[in-house]
Amino acid sequence: MGMRFENQCVDCGLPCLGDACRYRNVPVYFCDECGDEVSSKNLYIYDDQELCKFCLLEKVETVG
Repeated sequence: MGMRFENQCVDCGLPCLGDACRYRNVPVYFCDECGDEVSSKNLYIYDDQELCKFCLLEKVETVG
């Protein structure tokens, strides 16, 4: 699966809100083939994998 959750604490200086903080469990999407981080809008499902557009183009056959 091309997603994991990361703690991206920004050390705001305020008392920690724990799980209520929007930076605590941030979803991070990545390509199953190359491992690059991508936005969820640029992740495609192909052959039970979640791929970036560059890896997807390498897997798909061209016409002609």
